[in-house]
Amino acid sequence: MLTGIRLAPDGTMEKVWLTDSQDEGRRGAWMREHIGCTFYDVIRLPEGIDCWVDDEFLFNPDTNPDLTRILHRHQPCGPVGGAGLFLGVNEATGETVSLTLDQEVTVITWWRTVTQQGNNPEALRARMVRL
Repeated sequence: MLTGIRLAPDGTMEKVWLTDSQDEGRRGAWMREHIGCTFYDVIRLPEGIDCWVDDEFLFNPDTNPDLTRILHRHQPCGPVGGAGLFLGVNEATGETVSLTLDQEVTVITWWRTVTQQGNNPEALRARMVRL
């Protein structure tokens, strides 16, 4: 099973999972579905976390301000459109793996730091769909 966190353009977060993660074709289709794209690319972040994004995000009119701010904290980038899919990476092999619990907390902390109303628990809770 492969589990990660999806950050939608409207700022909502949800935990997502794929039960048949060994099938690369199925995994790619699952990633494209959750990102909402045809082609995807990866942006390496600290702590063994990868963020998968629409490879054509510069042309996506659906800008994702929270995702843009998270990515910009770790490396300069322009506005990012579409959803971001956070997954773990085995740094020795480069293999995509599930986020650990600590990595999930890290992604939520990054989001909370950059999002509007980041200190308002009620506002945040409403935007955490399935975490």
